[in-house]
Amino acid sequence: MTNHRFLRKVLRYQKTYGARATVKRSINEILNRMRRSIGHSHPHHALFDRHALLTKIEHPSIRLVIFDIFDTLITRPLLDPENTKHWIAKRLDCKYYPERRRAAEMSLREAGDTDVSLANICTEYVRLFGTTEGNAQELQSIEESVELVLAQPLLGMIEVLGMAKQAGKKVALASDMFLSSNIIRKMLEKCDIFEYDALYISSEVGVRKSTGELFRHIIKEEQILPEQAVMIGDHPISDQLIPEQLGFHTTALESPLTLAENFPRLNAWIEKVKLSGSSADELVLGNIVRTFFQVQPRQLLLDRASLTQCGRYGIGYAIVGPLLATFSEWLIEQADADNIERLYFLAREGQLMKDIHEILTAGYDAPQSNYLVLSRRAISVAMIRSHDDILAIARTDYQANSLAEFLLRRFGLTLDNTTLTTLERRGIWSRKRRVEIQAGQIDSALLAVLEILSDEIHRHAAMEREPMLSYLQQIKLMEGSAALVDVGYAGTIQGRLCDLLERKIQGYYMVTREAAVGVRTRHGVRIAGCFGEDLATPDQSPLLRYNVPLEMFMGSDDPQISHYRYQDDQTVVGVYNPLSEAEKASIPLRSELRAGALAFARDYRSMKDSGLGKLRIDPCLVVNIFRDFWEGTSEFERAQIMSIATDDHYCGMGIVHFATFLPH
Repeated sequence: MTNHRFLRKVLRYQKTYGARATVKRSINEILNRMRRSIGHSHPHHALFDRHALLTKIEHPSIRLVIFDIFDTLITRPLLDPENTKHWIAKRLDCKYYPERRRAAEMSLREAGDTDVSLANICTEYVRLFGTTEGNAQELQSIEESVELVLAQPLLGMIEVLGMAKQAGKKVALASDMFLSSNIIRKMLEKCDIFEYDALYISSEVGVRKSTGELFRHIIKEEQILPEQAVMIGDHPISDQLIPEQLGFHTTALESPLTLAENFPRLNAWIEKVKLSGSSADELVLGNIVRTFFQVQPRQLLLDRASLTQCGRYGIGYAIVGPLLATFSEWLIEQADADNIERLYFLAREGQLMKDIHEILTAGYDAPQSNYLVLSRRAISVAMIRSHDDILAIARTDYQANSLAEFLLRRFGLTLDNTTLTTLERRGIWSRKRRVEIQAGQIDSALLAVLEILSDEIHRHAAMEREPMLSYLQQIKLMEGSAALVDVGYAGTIQGRLCDLLERKIQGYYMVTREAAVGVRTRHGVRIAGCFGEDLATPDQSPLLRYNVPLEMFMGSDDPQISHYRYQDDQTVVGVYNPLSEAEKASIPLRSELRAGALAFARDYRSMKDSGLGKLRIDPCLVVNIFRDFWEGTSEFERAQIMSIATDDHYCGMGIVHFATFLPH
């Protein structure tokens, strides 16, 4: 059965796009299958054992719990901690700053016996290199502000800190760090960390954890024995080996970046972004690493065969969120250039698009965002004025299904038994015959059926047209400069809105097909694609090739609109297709995907607002990560999404699941 379906797909693709494109696609699919076949689950257990740690903390002999700060309680969403200096260099517009900054720090360390502070380093920088980038105080202020901006919480270990306080233990924070305690307190406050009793910073105390002297200082200050303390941190030497040698209890942690090295698919992307040097892309990957590999408040199994972690939330955060944030950045520029007053995000995929766009534009002077509750079925029937319009609706590809289902989903007609019997008696249509449309080809039998039912279709269209126009008038689509926003692909709904309203509606899409050229030319409107425009074959973009899964990732819990009608008081209401049980069961699963995507958008907006400079995600990065995820889905990832369902009645597929489209 699987081979038969595959053969049907190949033949359909060849009929639409030709032999050459089909051969290329088949070869790519064979290579992808080989790649997936050698990938298998490699569970990775982090060194951190939450239960064992809590047992240590709660032991009656323990009086003090010491937490490292950086990469234990808070982190920077970078792919190398030293890249902080590169962000400072951008602020200073001085490409030599990182190496000069290191030289100044090394000069101080070689000259003295005590640890050094940022104030000392900046003074030394000015002594060695002058004040071109600013005086010492200015340099210190800029570096402190960047460090504060980049600080992000590691929620799992922050929860453990809270548990230590609840257990009645004294909590101290200790770090080998050149920043002052004042700045570190601000970073902790930003990450909602308030429950600690003491703060020990090497640059102020003058001694470091890495030599053991800071631990001796803490013992003396707290008046305890080493065996009465637990040290928790990620550094294998200064947080684990040295305190253990001194008699402290220790817990081995791994920093998010260290953990990420054990996950080949994600680590490959980390290395690519490191080489590219793109600032925004580093923040994208850095926040993904932080989200996936922060110490979790509960034991979590990590899967080495997966690109993503943290279940559906992680898929939303790493795949859907970056894709839609990048689209929104492009959309902002397009709408501004075209002087668009209102954007209309098309139901239902447009719901998450709109939510993320509003996160990224909140507080800015941006076009008004509106949610446009339309479907191909709703707008297409309402704009029927000729028999050619009927045929245009019919030509959209349709998977084999009954005539009754086809007429209902495309034209809103209910095929009664009397009409079907008449068609059968006249030899036009057999009850057992299925409707199937490929590459826009309509066979003679279906043409005859549509001719016979033409009058009824026109009556139905006339009945739906006025309520549809009233709805569009209510949402002000007939006023000012407006643009439709959608996933893509041929601008069909945009073209039909132009026909129905007899005015220009612009269009912004994630990706468009070659067929969009006709709509653009006929109506003289923009049909722009962010990730690809006027593509001839699906293989030119993974967003087009895997278009159904792409739409399902953005799926809404709302039912599909069928049409609009007038109530008795002449108010307009929508008539919706009922949700199936499978769709209802998918609501909590989709909510996890959505939560992850929105969380990424909020984190990215925070980075954009932080004064780090202009950020712009590389569109190729997010598209290729989407491709990598979909083509290489691990067993763990498949299990997260395969049962999520949506409807595709318009194309004859009924209720579809991710499992239908997952690569074999």
